[in-house]
Amino acid sequence: MIAATTGGGSRLDLEIGGRWHHPVHVFHGRERPKGAPSVEPSHAGRMSAELGIARALSGVVATAWLAIVAHQLTVYQFGQVTLVLSLGSLVSIGTDLGIPLALSKVACDHKDIDHDAVWRAIVTRLLAGLVSGLVLVVLWINTGEVDRWWVAALYSIAVIATPLGGSFLAMLRGRAIGIVEAVSELASQVALLAVGVVTLALGWKPSAVIACFVLVDVVTSLVLPTIAGRRLTLSKEPDPLQKAQLRLRATLPLAAAGILGTAYERIDVWLVALLKGSSSVAVYVASYKLYDTVLLPATAIAASAVAAAGATLMTNPRPIARRLAIRGAVVALPIAIVVALISPLLLRAAFGGHYGSNAARDAVAILMVAALPGAALAAITPIALLCQRTVIVKWTIAGLVGNIVANVILVPAIGIEGAALAFLITDSILLVAFYRSLPGEQVVAPSAPSAPTTAKPPS
Repeated sequence: MIAATTGGGSRLDLEIGGRWHHPVHVFHGRERPKGAPSVEPSHAGRMSAELGIARALSGVVATAWLAIVAHQLTVYQFGQVTLVLSLGSLVSIGTDLGIPLALSKVACDHKDIDHDAVWRAIVTRLLAGLVSGLVLVVLWINTGEVDRWWVAALYSIAVIATPLGGSFLAMLRGRAIGIVEAVSELASQVALLAVGVVTLALGWKPSAVIACFVLVDVVTSLVLPTIAGRRLTLSKEPDPLQKAQLRLRATLPLAAAGILGTAYERIDVWLVALLKGSSSVAVYVASYKLYDTVLLPATAIAASAVAAAGATLMTNPRPIARRLAIRGAVVALPIAIVVALISPLLLRAAFGGHYGSNAARDAVAILMVAALPGAALAAITPIALLCQRTVIVKWTIAGLVGNIVANVILVPAIGIEGAALAFLITDSILLVAFYRSLPGEQVVAPSAPSAPTTAKPPS
């Protein structure tokens, strides 16, 4: 599975997805200290709604930009661009280290944030970005692109820089402030579209296209600390508790679910590249963008609804998860049907005649079926992580292994349709597993009526 905006290229692709690091884990987790500032459910719901709307709009802009790139490049060149973006998303999980979620918790639990502790955590992420950038180059070379190793090295600059801005956005999420991230996400996509169109008009391609992604990501990450810092209180007064919360020994356990889940979502593009080459990656990513578009409304609705549910998630999770899962699937169903019926037309119009093949059509049809469990899983995942984190981590490991095995078996046999089918199978299994892991609806048994008292007969 590709990340929600993979291929569109943005800072969001290089941070762990919202369903694995949902704000509900920070606001209503079991480990919130007594006396911590309270966050109104309405504020969390508003933040999730702001982010959901912004990501939906930026997803449309990203798809438009991706379509322009596909029309201007050959299938092989487009495959190279989407491959390096997808590999960048995959290796960026190494920059997480659980620190963004820990920063959100610190910002939520403390009015004054320890400046030095925060910057030590950010520097740790930047150093991890250096390592992740090297891993990106290695993975790129392993796909057979030895002569163009510098393409991956160029995009590794974005992988290194993104944790800076992402860390400050994580602290804003801890304060239930979503407007900065929402505006930043949409503005970066619009800027990418503008710069990219100029670049293509000048005939600079395809490496210059990747440079556009890097430029926008780096500028965004450099600007965000200044903007976000105005809404945060960073104190020079050391706080031993915050320092302890931001040490790696405390943050790494928080990273497990996000790293595994994001690897599960992003591993398939690399496997398709290894097994079928860059041209197949191009067609697969083009097909998958239709799935992304179908899922955006459902995931936006689910994210805001989960946040608005508040602390009741802890006491009655299964009925809430069932209601939100059904809502997400119902929203996705009519859109998926329409897209499945006219997918060849959409692919040719959006990306070019090479992308409307029978293989792409069949892959889209499978992905439209997968949109139903995908929408439901997007709603259930943050609830399941809040209530049963250890169980969900184990199931996510099983899903990651199953996804890899299914791709290795199916992709050589039936091509990109096999990658889509592998995703459908594993996502459906995880949906059932995550839902069944939730505690059932709690029913308060009526108290037994007291036995009637009888008057003692007179002697």
